[in-house]
Amino acid sequence: MNEQVTDVCAASVAGTPAAAAPSAANPDGGTDRSKIDLGALLDTSPVRRGHVITVASLFFVMLIDGYDLAVTGQILPTIASALGVATASLTGAFAAQPIGQALGGLLLSPLADHFGRKRMLIVLLALFSVATLQSVFATSVTGFAVTRFIAGAVAGGLLPTTASLIADISSLKHRSTMVGIVYAGIGVGTVGASALVAVSLNRIGWQGMYVVGALAPLLMIVPVLLLIPESPLHLARTSAPSTEILGALRKLGIVLAPNTRFGEPAERRRTGISIIEIFGSHRAAFTLVLWFTCVCGQVSVNLFGLSVTFFHEFEGIAVASYAAYAAVAGVTSIVAGLSTGLIMDRFGRYRVIVVYALLDTLSLVGLAFFPFGSAGFVGAIVCAGFFTLGTYQSLNILTPIVYPAALRSAAVGWKGAVSRLGSSAAPLIGAALLAHQMGLKVAMCVAAAPMLLVLLLAPVLAVLERRMRSLGGAPAP
Repeated sequence: MNEQVTDVCAASVAGTPAAAAPSAANPDGGTDRSKIDLGALLDTSPVRRGHVITVASLFFVMLIDGYDLAVTGQILPTIASALGVATASLTGAFAAQPIGQALGGLLLSPLADHFGRKRMLIVLLALFSVATLQSVFATSVTGFAVTRFIAGAVAGGLLPTTASLIADISSLKHRSTMVGIVYAGIGVGTVGASALVAVSLNRIGWQGMYVVGALAPLLMIVPVLLLIPESPLHLARTSAPSTEILGALRKLGIVLAPNTRFGEPAERRRTGISIIEIFGSHRAAFTLVLWFTCVCGQVSVNLFGLSVTFFHEFEGIAVASYAAYAAVAGVTSIVAGLSTGLIMDRFGRYRVIVVYALLDTLSLVGLAFFPFGSAGFVGAIVCAGFFTLGTYQSLNILTPIVYPAALRSAAVGWKGAVSRLGSSAAPLIGAALLAHQMGLKVAMCVAAAPMLLVLLLAPVLAVLERRMRSLGGAPAP
């Protein structure tokens, strides 16, 4: 259901007479030309300069998030040497960061639904800068773990806040594309971290890597503050003055008459607790199946990440030799991150998930059956890099699209936290495969098995979404 607004007297919408703009329905079933359906206005809006600026800004926010986690993993031995401890003793400190991300997703994501996307984003960027800078002054393993946990917790709120904001302002036609581009910033940030470590670590040291990570979010506050809008849907939902809503729309390039007045959306949540509402209004079955599907996707992604270890331990392949092929897979994963949303908008969400999951399952299995270095192996690892990330990306894109705007941030945050916690099974599965010397073929088939479950569950999600939408638990497609 689109979010409707009342009490609107608009003379124009980006040069179009108000009579041509989407109208809200009267209680008696008729329509009132003096009222504009704000949700429908945003859903049908073409891509304007303000949309591009917002997508670009939020892309860089996600790039910062991806950089922070990746850079820690790559400079861990250098940090251990500086602290005078074994690298192994810092692995627990490194693990504190994704645990913090999961907790931050659970606790902070509902705040963006309550206080607003833009306001929350500015606060989180400032806190993230401070938390990252604190890592520079860590002098012990415990101190380092605490700073990484705090930075992870703050970062856990960034993703749901950005995803919900971009979903709020984008049209139905381009929503998957815009959300997908923003999500792709995480992968680009990971690659950027690798490049910066290779070029600059010896010059600026590990502390310098964190200084870069602290300055970047601080610098992003200015463009976020000046260039991107608050969610118009959030402003209308919280009875903000019409001037604020008009200003937010103007930043997107949607111009309304100065005397336009907005009321609250017709649809309200029954409670003020986001997690209860995620399961309310016939959303429970879809939410539970989506969470399990995302856990499966994340487990498969993590096991694919362990493939270098499987090849080294079971087949004696040198890590450096495998890494050369993995780098190519990394490039294709970035392409997948940037293009998956566009493909979903073009061919349909669940159709893409099914096709991607099928091709990824075949690719992961193919890695073990094609001789290492052969043309078949190269094709398999390139496809695995694309479709592993692409499948999980499609599940990420799905979440902010399916849930109502009032619940988007909480839905993304809780889904992400559950995925991270559930995917902690991947290292345990990998350890069991190595300990029992199960062999490469078994290991890669095990890595593909969760993706096969994604393939089977995608049609179930499609049925549950249609049912949820028919019962009023999800916005119109």
